[in-house]
Amino acid sequence: MDSPTKPILLELLNFSTRLNQKLYVVGGTLRDYLSRKAGTDFDLTGKNAAELGSNFARSLNFTCVPLDNSPGRKTVRVILDQKQHLDFTDLQGENIEEDLSQRDFTINAMGLLLSDFLSGKKSIIDPHKGQEDLKDRKIRVLSGPIFQSDPLRMLRAFRFAATLDFEIDENTLDKIFRHKSTLIESAQERIWYELTLFFKTRNTVSLLKIMHCSGLLECLFPKSDENYSKTYAQYQKLEALVNEPGKTFPEYADELNTRGITDNQYLLKNAVLLKGIKENEETRKSPDSSAAQEWDIRPNNAEIKFIDQTLNGACYLAEMHSKKNHGLDEIFELSNKVREKLPASVIFFISGSHSKNAVLFCNDILKFYYCQFLPMMSKKPLLDGKDIIHQFGLSPSPLFGKILHYVQKAQVLGNITTHEEAIALAEGIIQSQLTESE
Repeated sequence: MDSPTKPILLELLNFSTRLNQKLYVVGGTLRDYLSRKAGTDFDLTGKNAAELGSNFARSLNFTCVPLDNSPGRKTVRVILDQKQHLDFTDLQGENIEEDLSQRDFTINAMGLLLSDFLSGKKSIIDPHKGQEDLKDRKIRVLSGPIFQSDPLRMLRAFRFAATLDFEIDENTLDKIFRHKSTLIESAQERIWYELTLFFKTRNTVSLLKIMHCSGLLECLFPKSDENYSKTYAQYQKLEALVNEPGKTFPEYADELNTRGITDNQYLLKNAVLLKGIKENEETRKSPDSSAAQEWDIRPNNAEIKFIDQTLNGACYLAEMHSKKNHGLDEIFELSNKVREKLPASVIFFISGSHSKNAVLFCNDILKFYYCQFLPMMSKKPLLDGKDIIHQFGLSPSPLFGKILHYVQKAQVLGNITTHEEAIALAEGIIQSQLTESE
């Protein structure tokens, strides 16, 4: 634990002792503590723990936020700083053993008195052999109606298996198979939260296959079995590309190893499951269709936009590649249309392509994008709207936009380099427009 946190916990222990109330460290906090992992938050429970937490926050001037006001399940969060907080949840049942029996998995169903936690004692309350499963790296559901009481726990099993690099035991998988259809009863926001944490993990393809065998994946992403085999291949290739882009694109490894790709890998993986790139154009939807908006689970608007723009950009790439139509003009139009989502679109496209020269094609795209498009787009334009109004007396119109687009394109491609050449190009576009209208 961080050194600044221990004095606060000691204050909390003194505060709870004066009130003759026991507090227990539970959940992920204790699991990480036993695994010798650093934690940024602390899960605590006890009788009337939420009220105790509120009073403790008030006594030390900390911010206290209610998380759950359900009767008998009240939870408050005491924020220590931007990185750490304490969560206080009322004890479920008459004692700590009853509380632990209502949790999800054995590795999360352990408790330790706060006093023992601070003194370093390992007198763990472990009625369900959580320490044994922690050692064996197993995700095992508790006995009883655990999944029935909260179906989201089925998805959480896969999230824990991914983030902890554990295996899900067979009995737990059997129960998931039996209750899989109830997952859709969970709130969309909760489902998306668990999926996000799962997809953000580096190596998930083997667990994805297990999720499919359990029937849970099809509840979230309905597809035929034939489509799933293609999906796995693309998903596995995409995950490898995101983890080590330098193996496929060594010249642009630094650019691709950015937060834009890494932080959004969960959206790229999700996109594979929503809509694969198919080389057969007749079976592919329109490039401008929205796969994310049609999905039953709704990410936020920014995430939907990222998924759709990436999918559409990959469709444009597939079309360009199939038609062998990728001169500089076409690559500029693609770059200008897809913009900052182009690297993600490239990774998505290459992961679904079986063409031998697809990598060479994408290298050409990335070379133009990083070495020519982005540097030139960051420079001041040779001609702007004020110049057009002043020079030609035009007001904003489709012709106005057309001039700006073609001047910008010529500047990026190096066809013009001065303001005078930009004026001449604009004049030519206007004359051409006048000729067409006669």
